[in-house]
Amino acid sequence: MKYIISYLWAILWAAFMLTIMLLPAKEFSGYPVFEGFDKLVHCGIFFVLTTLLYWAVIHSTDRKANKWITLFTIVTVTVGFAILTELAQKYLSPTRSADVWDIFADAVGLGMSSFAFVLFYKRRKSRT
Repeated sequence: MKYIISYLWAILWAAFMLTIMLLPAKEFSGYPVFEGFDKLVHCGIFFVLTTLLYWAVIHSTDRKANKWITLFTIVTVTVGFAILTELAQKYLSPTRSADVWDIFADAVGLGMSSFAFVLFYKRRKSRT
């Protein structure tokens, strides 16, 4: 149960992300934007998702997770999710389109979170 609860926020955030990415583009036409705003949003939401996933791993393992295995797993999952969201925009939304630069912006966000994880995560030593 602790495992599921640990990942609940990341799952809810991913569902929220998928929902807003598939909404019709006209839903966001009234908001003030600047050149590159879309890329900034992609970077930010993937930063939050990746951070929530790292937090879930740390919490569910009581800080005993291997740093490099965790890094590889979460980067792989979030890059896969980034590609999935772009494919969903291309094939499931008539008003949205896929963009390779969105995937790049997603990767920048997950890279920022991953960099912080590598710098600050300290594995708890097992006491035997």
